[in-house]
Amino acid sequence: MADDSLKDPVRVSAIGISASSLPIGINPAYQQYILSQAIDFTNVAGKANESGQGAYDAQVKNDEQDVKIANHEGRITANTNAINLLEVRLTTSEGKIVVLRSDVDYLLDEVIDIQADIVTLQGDYVSKTATADQMIQPVSGSLLVGNVTTPTTDKLQVLGSENVSVSYKVAGLQVVGSRQTGWTASTGTALLGAFNASQTYTVSATYTQSEVSSMATGLQLARQRIKALEDALRTHGLIN
Repeated sequence: MADDSLKDPVRVSAIGISASSLPIGINPAYQQYILSQAIDFTNVAGKANESGQGAYDAQVKNDEQDVKIANHEGRITANTNAINLLEVRLTTSEGKIVVLRSDVDYLLDEVIDIQADIVTLQGDYVSKTATADQMIQPVSGSLLVGNVTTPTTDKLQVLGSENVSVSYKVAGLQVVGSRQTGWTASTGTALLGAFNASQTYTVSATYTQSEVSSMATGLQLARQRIKALEDALRTHGLIN
């Protein structure tokens, strides 16, 4: 802190010294010495005052600089703490970057695997929009629709019903088409038992009653068999 006493001037008591105030008969050289000492003393006092003021101004300046230095020290300390905090955050960020790099590497591997799967699927998939022929199960295996628990070697196996809009074909030839309507159901008893399609009947020249009765029975059996076939076709939905 500046010393305020430094700016207080050195006061010189005003004493007028002149040649007339000196004793008569004094040596001229000594007289000149005394007179010059008064002037020099006054000059020394002036210089002392100037030096004291300069020293005070320097101390004030030093005090101001001390305040600035203290402020700078505080700012430097704050910056040091901020730098330390940033170093901690940087270290944390570096750790997270390492984790992210590992995750990115893992995801890249997954993407590569997915791309390989996509290439495979593009060469082996069923499209909903393709207009060209598509092949399914070309070598072996079956196409199962539904939870078919005991599949066979048939190519197409369905658990449940199917809905075909036109027909079923074998080797390009229709075997089952749409239902034929307009049939009136026959009545009577259907014959599902044994039936001899090669049965022959004896016919004499005079037609006996037993011969006619035997042929009537055969005709009845044939009609009953026709009824059985009609019932079967109706049950399967081929006619109505």
